[in-house]
Amino acid sequence: MDQKDDSELTPEDLAHKHLPEQTMYKVQTPAAHGADSEAVRHSPLIIRTNEFRLLYFELEPSGRIDWHTHVPGLDEVNLCLEGRAKYTLEREDGSHQVIEIGPMEFVYVPGGARHKIEVIGEQAHRSLSAAKFDTAARLEALKDESGTENTDADDPEWQDALFVDRKRDEVVAKDETLVSK
Repeated sequence: MDQKDDSELTPEDLAHKHLPEQTMYKVQTPAAHGADSEAVRHSPLIIRTNEFRLLYFELEPSGRIDWHTHVPGLDEVNLCLEGRAKYTLEREDGSHQVIEIGPMEFVYVPGGARHKIEVIGEQAHRSLSAAKFDTAARLEALKDESGTENTDADDPEWQDALFVDRKRDEVVAKDETLVSK
């Protein structure tokens, strides 16, 4: 087959001309392996590229994610799948805004906002969190009850299930027990 020069390519041809090899991945939670979803509790699952992050997390009844702040460019949208949760945002003047969400309700948390998440009631809270990254690297500081700080990258429970570096066209991290092609 003759190779066309760029001037002879159709718009459809051009759309795929400079793309790297593409692969889709399936990421499973432990519940997908046939376990009873009420009995399954696991670390958060993070799927990300340079441009976005999708995080699935569960919190036990009376569980919480303590006060933390994302970089200003990291707006976050959380969808409650099960249970109920209370999101508290701390404003610059020290006042608080509180929003409670239940199944199939979203909460928007603006980038840079100091906030925390607490489970309401006796049912576990399951949630999906989506965020689009700025082009700058992100830093997130979490403060635990003791007042010490760490980042999610330092916490072994908050590891990437899948991280695709789109700038280098390579998979940087992949949990082989949860991710398949």
